[in-house]
Amino acid sequence: MDTTRGRRCNRAGLLVLFLAMAGLSCARTPVPLDLTSQDPSQDQRKIAGYHSREATLFRLKVEEFSQRVVVYERLFGPESEWVEGARLLVQFYEDAAKEQERLAGWHLDIANNGRSQPMRPTLP
Repeated sequence: MDTTRGRRCNRAGLLVLFLAMAGLSCARTPVPLDLTSQDPSQDQRKIAGYHSREATLFRLKVEEFSQRVVVYERLFGPESEWVEGARLLVQFYEDAAKEQERLAGWHLDIANNGRSQPMRPTLP
């Protein structure tokens, strides 16, 4: 009698395992976003959100390196290479943030209008 009960448990366990495996095999894996896509069928709002978050991260870097400029000026003098390097990084991150904001706006425009607008090149 105990062996019959054990067989039922094993069969039930195997059935649960089989159903779990079948369910997992049918699950779709997410397709990575093409961040350069102009295709309106792509999730342009999601792409715009990515670029917007990147712009925010770059803005945080601008704040961080702006504070470093002040600290380095006190430590090494206003003409030091440390200060100049930090200033260059501030400018780089400002430009990168502007570019990410521009890309976010471009993808939102595609999402709202359903078609891509020609992308204007950024000015150096």
